[in-house]
Amino acid sequence: MRVTLDREGPLFRAIYRQRTTCERINSQAKALGIERPKVRNGDSVSNLNTLTYLVINGKALQRARSINTSLLRNFHMSNERVQTL
Repeated sequence: MRVTLDREGPLFRAIYRQRTTCERINSQAKALGIERPKVRNGDSVSNLNTLTYLVINGKALQRARSINTSLLRNFHMSNERVQTL
């Protein structure tokens, strides 16, 4: 017997969103080489997860700043061209 799920319901969407978020974080941690904790204590795992999130968020912030700098540079260059015309 197969159970059908209401995939459009708010509960399913909330759980699915949380699951995909965890999978993205795990994928990024794996890319950084920190996906398998070498600690066993619950507090140590919690600290390691916090550090993982900080590294991932720091890298995302760095990418966003780089993109913003590039966009601003392009914007200023296009405005200078318009003023010279």
